[in-house]
Amino acid sequence: MQKSFLYKLLLCSTVLLAQSNNTSADSFLPAPAVTSTTKHKMTIKEAALKAINGVRMHTQICSKATKPLHWNKHLYNMSKEHSIDMAVTSLLQHNGSGTKTDTTALRLNLKRGSYFFERVNQKINSKNLYSGELVVRTDIKSLSSPRTVIAYWIKKQKDCQLIMNPNFTDFAMAKVISNKDRRAYWTLLLAGKRK
Repeated sequence: MQKSFLYKLLLCSTVLLAQSNNTSADSFLPAPAVTSTTKHKMTIKEAALKAINGVRMHTQICSKATKPLHWNKHLYNMSKEHSIDMAVTSLLQHNGSGTKTDTTALRLNLKRGSYFFERVNQKINSKNLYSGELVVRTDIKSLSSPRTVIAYWIKKQKDCQLIMNPNFTDFAMAKVISNKDRRAYWTLLLAGKRK
């Protein structure tokens, strides 16, 4: 037992002696800087602007390239309102449901569901306004981003013509996931003033 203790003591002294004789500067390299490998997560606004203007700047099956669109907060609010209405009622349609989730119909005291141009026209002087709407319902995994939804619409002739219409200057899109069917409801609204 005494030999074992002496051995441990000798080993410990050797390590301490070796450390005290090292007069050079710290020989350890500094730890490398931690770099973030995560990409910036785009907001729906950033992703939608990139997607739709990326499409509009190139010739498509229905149209030559055209000018970019601007994001419009009012159109976003109305897109979100309609997506919520569709998600709650599980109805995929351009008209509002006419129920309590059809906020435009309630606000305008309509006895029916709202039309998309009524949603658009609430805050924009609409007498000289072009407007259009696209809607789609998808499962959560497919068509999960503005880029994939725009790519889906641009392949369809009529939807392509709406997206590429040079009369439009403003747009917004919104997605709401339904608690009922766990599906995503997308609404795209476009608007532009008539000349």
